[in-house]
Order: sequence, then structure tokens, then C-alpha cells
Amino acid sequence: MRRKKRLFWVTSLATCAPAALMAQDGAVDTAAAGIDPLIIAGAGAVALTVASILWAFRVSAATRHQALRWSNKLAEMEARLEKADAVLSAHPGLVLVWEDDNNAVKEGWGEPKILGGPAALASLLSFSNTDQDPSALPVDQLLNSLGDLRIEDESENEPQSLREKVHDLRAHGVAFSGAVVTSDGRSIELDGRVAGGQVALWLTDPAVRMVEDGAIIGAFRERATDLHGSHALLERSPLPAWRRNGDLALVWVNRAYVEAVEATSAAEVIRQQIELDPSIKNVAGNAAVERKATEGRIIINSRGERRVLRVIESPLHGSGDAALGGFAIDATELDKTKADLRQHIEANQRTLDQIQTAVAIFGASQNLIYHNRAFQELWDIDDAALSGRTYHGEILDQLRFDGKLPEPADYDQWKAQQLALYTEEVGPPGSERDADAPDEIWHLPDGRTIRLAKQRHPLGGIMAAFEDITEKVSLEAQYNTQISVQKATLNNLTEAVAVFGADGSLRLYNKAFRQLWRLNAKALDKKPHVDAIASSFIAKALDGDEKLALIRRAVTSKLPEDRKPVSGVEVSLRDGRTIAFGTEPLPDGATLAHFLNITDSKEREKELKERNAILENADRLKSKFVDHVSYQLRTPLSTIIGFSEMLDGQMFGVLNDRQKDYVASVLSASYHLRDLINDVIDLAAIDAGKLELDRRETDIRALLENAATFAALKAEDTQIALTVDCPKNIGAANIDERRIKQVLFNLLSNAFAYTGAAGGVTLGASRSDGVVKLWVEDTGRGISPEDGAKVFDAFVSRGPSAGAGLGLSLVERFVSLHGGWTRMDSEEGEGARVTCYLPEAAPQQAAATPPTETTKKPPRPKKPAAKKATKAKTPRKRRAKATAPRAAE
Repeated sequence: MRRKKRLFWVTSLATCAPAALMAQDGAVDTAAAGIDPLIIAGAGAVALTVASILWAFRVSAATRHQALRWSNKLAEMEARLEKADAVLSAHPGLVLVWEDDNNAVKEGWGEPKILGGPAALASLLSFSNTDQDPSALPVDQLLNSLGDLRIEDESENEPQSLREKVHDLRAHGVAFSGAVVTSDGRSIELDGRVAGGQVALWLTDPAVRMVEDGAIIGAFRERATDLHGSHALLERSPLPAWRRNGDLALVWVNRAYVEAVEATSAAEVIRQQIELDPSIKNVAGNAAVERKATEGRIIINSRGERRVLRVIESPLHGSGDAALGGFAIDATELDKTKADLRQHIEANQRTLDQIQTAVAIFGASQNLIYHNRAFQELWDIDDAALSGRTYHGEILDQLRFDGKLPEPADYDQWKAQQLALYTEEVGPPGSERDADAPDEIWHLPDGRTIRLAKQRHPLGGIMAAFEDITEKVSLEAQYNTQISVQKATLNNLTEAVAVFGADGSLRLYNKAFRQLWRLNAKALDKKPHVDAIASSFIAKALDGDEKLALIRRAVTSKLPEDRKPVSGVEVSLRDGRTIAFGTEPLPDGATLAHFLNITDSKEREKELKERNAILENADRLKSKFVDHVSYQLRTPLSTIIGFSEMLDGQMFGVLNDRQKDYVASVLSASYHLRDLINDVIDLAAIDAGKLELDRRETDIRALLENAATFAALKAEDTQIALTVDCPKNIGAANIDERRIKQVLFNLLSNAFAYTGAAGGVTLGASRSDGVVKLWVEDTGRGISPEDGAKVFDAFVSRGPSAGAGLGLSLVERFVSLHGGWTRMDSEEGEGARVTCYLPEAAPQQAAATPPTETTKKPPRPKKPAAKKATKAKTPRKRRAKATAPRAAE
């Protein structure tokens, strides 16, 4: 500062000296001419010279000082330049600096100044193409290689090439930033900037920068990369994620969030503040207040599905609008799994409550955590004793105190063994259980037998199952006894029996089976397959290989047609025996095969067939003889009856009383003989299958009244009361009226024959369940059981009033032809009742002799039937009685 002031004063003095001289010249003109002008001029010159000298000295000193100062500044700036070059040389890339004017821009790449580290320079020069212009400078080769590549810039729709970008930068100062991708896929970052009167192009190889970056810059870039990757990961995450500001408003959501709320875009969600659920804000508020992560659970309906989400809101430590961050985890499957597990546990508990086995589960601390109802009922424990925290050992002590446990010699040792499963080492799965026998059998003082099965519970502790096997033990003993009895029974059967299992192996056989087929007992004890046994059968058979194959098919086949019972299959063996066998499927899938030696039966059957043929031939001859004789007897009998009726009518003269009695006796005997012949002819026709029924709708009530009318004379002669018991609305039935009348006449004749004077006979009918019942009941002497067994046989009669034995036989035959059956209930001295059962809709039936269906039940107090009576008080009455039945026909 002082130097500057001195310089100012010297300059001022030099400037003012000529002014003083000029002032002196003016003064000379005005002053007196007493002073010499030369003196004045010389003095002025001297003064000017002195001032000049002084000024020169001062200027010289200042110049030396200024030169020294500028030298120092130049050295300082050179040092700074060297440092700047060193900094630029440390840059992990290449820096190109242009100082060209506008004219130089048109001349191509120009001559830029090259700065940068050697590694970056060597890395970038490796991208240059020396084939285009080998004589070009290395920087020109590099720029020519990269000049036509497009710079990737998200702010531009149509990226420009590097050559165009550098031209705009040098010509117009347009800065740019981006990257180009080489042909081998490597990326080079580019930055163009204006620096004063210069332009600079920064080229960076990311690979070299990643190698050379370190300390804070490397860590920052790594964290920035991680942040960018995390943001991209959150954006693509399937979990809804979001950020909130301090006011709990949404400021960012990811794609999954947009899909969850079914919005069109994230901007719409932010604009409308669409929440997954309104309750999430409460969770966010708690997280903001407590400054820690807070969880919540919501249920939403997204895309028509019910979703359960676990929401987590966490405070963020970043700046700006990132106050809270949250995300939602889809817990729908977990929630469903928990619900299913809970239902499964409840179902298991309900199932355990329904079973008969008592189950108790003890935790790892030996406390009772579950028991079913059967457990409480088995040990008769109060609810209060099991409601609190009850331990395994306490339950054992209480049961022992109540006298419900076995009485071991050393209870403490026994109790320790019961609780040992809690503390002993855990072996491989299933090692604590014996699969072949129950764990323990307790014989209780009250006589019960308990099976205890214990095993470790998967969640810790043990599970104990108590099963009351008292009945099972008793049944097992009974079963073993029964099996022994069955074996003894089978071994004493004459029929050979063998049982084959579902797998075809022999399970059971008796001695008769082994002896019948002459098999080895040791071989059978090995349970051979049915194929081997069937092959042995076939080898011993004379014929019937296919028949014996039925046994193999019945045992091994699963087809329904093969699993049907088979019986009566006969096979002839080579040794002359005949075997009949059959199979019976059993419920457990096994098959029972039974064999019987029917050699003797076949011989007897052959003899019986021969004898039966002889008997059938004799019966046919008998029937033919009876038929022939009956018809031959009818012709002379008709002549006798005709002439007797003429005599009885006194057509040839008056008869005296004795003659009239003789004629009446002849007529009565002739009528009786005619009835017998007709009965024989009917019986022969039935046996020959030639009798046909003439079915018509017949009123049952009228039929009974008609029969009672013709029997009234007989009842009057014998002094027997005749009663008709029939509903008036009984209706009609499809029957042969003539044959049923004959049935009723025969039954009434028998009843009158076996009932004494002052007795009673009832003729009745009823209808029920599609069957019409006709019966005749009397109060006579009844029939003994021996006679009752043969009462419906032909030509069999008993008693003093018995006839030829055809009446009841014809009754049974006529009823059978109608598809019905007859039944007699009688006791000696108690009367008899004969009932005929006639179906309302009788099936089509040929006129053949049906099988006898006489039913004899235990005796009941009814009136037995009787035979025909032939005695009359007067000849006239006897004749009327004799002619009544045939007239009814």
C-alpha cells in the first residue's frame, strides 16, 4: 500500500512541474522585469531533471518488485496446474479438452488436449479401430470408432450419435450426458460440458471405474446401486408395498399394490389416496408415534377373492417425503391352514370323544393337557379333579388311593417306570412301542383288564391310550374254545371240508378231506395253493376236468358269476368212487369247498330208480284197470238203477210194503255204488292228468247256502244242527262251482258220519289276504294223530262209519287243482275242522295230480270230520238222501 502511495506522489510531482513552469511564464509577463528569464528556465529545467531522476529511481524499484511478485504468482499457478493435471490424471476415464474457434469445429475432431489416467487411457483406446485409418492419431481412432454410436438418453425420443453431440457441444455449447454401447456389449459413459472458453468431453469405462473407485465414492456408488436395485425389486415384488409422508398420506406404491386395489395406475392411487383398508392408517399412526415397526391384519376382497393380509408399517430414517414405509404379506393360505388345522384338531378331539378307548395327553412338564370323555368314564374321575393343572404322577397317586390301580410290590418303582418315558433318551421313531404286543396289561382289583399303550407325543410329552379289554379277553377265550370245538366237529364230519383263503392258499381242512383225496398231512400243513390241490384232484379224476376246475375258479376269480354258490357237482374217480362237491363263498373273501363220497348213494339211487320205474308201471296198470272196470261197471249199474226206479214207481203194478222196502234198498245201494264209481273215475282222471276245471265267477255265499240246502235232509235224519257261518258281502271267486260243491258235500258227509245225535256241524267261509277259506267244523269224536296223518290218502279209512276212503282224498285233489291247500285241526273227543284254502287268482295249472299239501297243526279243541252215513229211517228218505249229492252236480 505504501509503495502505491509513493508512486502516486512521484507521478503527481512529475505532472505538476511543467504546470509550475507555465505559471512562472505567466508571472513573468505580469511581474516586473527584474528577474532574468534564462535563470528561471534553467531553474525549471534543473527541477524537472531532478524530478525525473527521482521518478526514474522510484519506477525502477517498483518494476523490480512487481517482476518478483509476478514470478511468484506464475510459479504458484504452474504448481496449481500440475496439481489439476494430477487430479485429472487420477480420473478413471479420459478427458478431452477443445480450445478451438468456430472455424476449427468444421475440421472434424480437431486437436483436443488429452487428460486422464494411464489405465483409463489404455482401456478406452482398446475400443479404437486401427483398420479404418492406421495413420490417424489414437484419439481420432477412438472417436471415429465411437462417433457413430447412439447415446442412450432417457430424455430424448430419438438419440443422437456421439459425433453429433460433440459437434453441438463445440459449436453451440450444448451439454449432454449418456452412454454408448459398443459392439461387444460394453458400455462407455459420456459427459460433455462447457468450461469457460473450452469444452470438455469425459469418457469413462465403468469397468475401470469400478476397479479404481474406493473409499467414499465407491461405497456411495455401491449404495446407490443397491438403492436402485432395491427400488426396482420393490416395484416388481408380488407383495404390495408403499411409502407415506409425515401426514400418513401415500406418496409411492408399487405395481402389486395397484393390482391389489384394482386401480389403473400408481398415479391414480396417489391422487385418490386409495388404501388397502382404512384400518391400515391406524397401524401407520401407531408406528409413527412409537417409532418402531407395527403389525396389523386386514381382510380385503381383491379380484373377487377373499384375501387375508399381514400389514407391517415401519418408520423410515430417510429425508424428504419418506416418513413411513409399509408392505403387506399375503397370509390367506396361512390363515386357511390355521383354520383347517384348528378344525382338524377339533374334529380329532370330537372323534376321540366318541371312541371307546380312553385317551390322555400329557405335556412335556407332565401336566394333563387333554383327555377324552372315555378317560374320565373309565377311571370315574370328577371334573374338578381334572379342571386345574393336573400332573401325571398325581393322577396315578389318586387312582391308587381309590383302589383302581394294580397293586405292585414296589409302587414307587412302578410309578417311576410309568413316568420314565418323559426323561429317557429319545430313540428312533417307533422304538418306544412294540408292534407285536401291547405295552402293558393292567389287571385291576375290580376284575377289569386294561391295555395301556404309550408313545411320545410329537409336540412333547406322551400320549397314553387305555383300552378296556375285559370283554375282548373273555371273547378271545370263548373264541379259542369255539375254534377248538369247531376243529373237533369238522374232524368228526363224514363230509370233507376245506377252506381256501382269498390268496388261494389252504387255510383249514378236516380229516375227511385228507382221507377222501388221500393227501399227505405234512403237505397240507404247508398251506399249498389251490392250483396244486386242484391239479391233484384232476389227476385222480376219470372225467370232469372242467368240473374240478370250478374249484380253482371259485377260489381265485373275483368275477361275480364265479363267486356264486355251487353244489351237487359229481365227478367219477379212477378208483371207481363218485364224489359230489360244491363251493360256497365266505364273507371274508375265502371259499369253502365241501366234498362227499356218494358212491353208495349212487348205487342206491340206481336201485331206487329201477324200483320206481316198476312201481310207476304198476300204478299205470292199476289206474288203467280201475278206469276200465269203473266204466264197465257203470253200464250194468245204470240198467239196475233204471229198472229199480221203474219198479219203485209201480209202473208195472202195485207193490206191497215189503216189495217197496226191497226196491228202496236196491236203489240206495245202486246210488251208493254209482257215487263210488264216479269218485273212482274222478280220482283216476286226476291221477292221469285228464281232469280240467271249469272256472267261473261264483258267489261264495250262494254256494254255501246251496250245499246246506241239500245237506239239510241228512241233518234232519241224524238230528244234527247244521249252521252256515258266512258274511253276506263275501263276494265271488274264480272257481269250478261243480267241483267245489262236491268238496263241500264230501266234507259235510264226513262230518255227519262222525258226529252223534244232538251234535252240531258248521259250514263257513271267509276271505283274507287274497285267499278264500271254506271250512266244515263238527263236534264229533275227532281223529287220532296217527289217523290224521293219513286222512287225505286215497283208499284209507278208519272207524266203524268209514267208507271207501275216497271223500277227503278227492277234497284234497280238487283244492290242489285250484292252486290251494287243505288243513285239518283235530283232537280225539274234541271234534274236527277241515279248512280249504282257495286263492282268488289261481295260477294256470295243468290237470295233473298236485303234491299233497295237507297241513296238520297241533291239536285244537275243534270237532273232527266224519265219514258218510248210509243208514236212513225210511226207504223214501234213504233214497232222497242218496240222490241229493248227484242231483246237485
